[in-house]
Amino acid sequence: MAKKYIIANWKMNPSSSEEAIRLVRGILSQTLPKNIELIIAPPFIYLDLVKKNFFAKGGSAFGGKNEIKLAAQNVGWFERGAFTGEISGLMLKNIGCDYVIIGHSERRHKIGETDEMINLKLKAAFKSGLNPILAIGEKERGDDIIKVLNSQIKSDLYGIDASEIGRLIIAYEPVWAIGTGLSDTPDHALSSALLVRKIIGNLYTPDFAIDLPVLYGGSVTAENAADFIGQTGINGALVGGASLNIEEFLKIIKFAE
Repeated sequence: MAKKYIIANWKMNPSSSEEAIRLVRGILSQTLPKNIELIIAPPFIYLDLVKKNFFAKGGSAFGGKNEIKLAAQNVGWFERGAFTGEISGLMLKNIGCDYVIIGHSERRHKIGETDEMINLKLKAAFKSGLNPILAIGEKERGDDIIKVLNSQIKSDLYGIDASEIGRLIIAYEPVWAIGTGLSDTPDHALSSALLVRKIIGNLYTPDFAIDLPVLYGGSVTAENAADFIGQTGINGALVGGASLNIEEFLKIIKFAE
């Protein structure tokens, strides 16, 4: 059975550690399907808290019945030093992160991250032993998706060796669908995933393209998740707001089984 990746991106939520604990415990209350790689990406300040609750419940990447992995939502490209407010890949790895989200559209378009910055972050993540989750996607519904994805992928992966690419996950997230309630269509999401594989295959080799996990993100809910996750060429979902609702998120996980 092919592995499916379900990533909970909490973004800048919740507002208290008590609520973060409640979310983790709610997710761990169920035995997860064996074919699911469940990844939780809380804000930086909750990473250690979430890790400790994984230990307490006995289910996580660190041992137990549930295989849950920890991800950061961002990473700096500096290893150490006088960079106020930055978090290094080594810090994230040492606290227990396996993954890190890089290039999310909210950081590209609201924070002003460039492809050059994203490229540096990807290189730092690989060097630190983290598995990057690279988010890409067009901003407007009518944008030239071939041009946009080609530009993003080629720029973001510039200078990254093929030996690293086997640890990469790509999340296709059309920006116009994120947080708007306007999800993409399953057919278009699938064609976009196939385009991503074609670009990767041209940059590296077709073998990398075949094995590359490509996820869909953008207003994923319990109502539409099965339509996207059920596509043969889509390997899971990057879930935003719905991951903060335990009941809805557990339904999404179930659909991926």
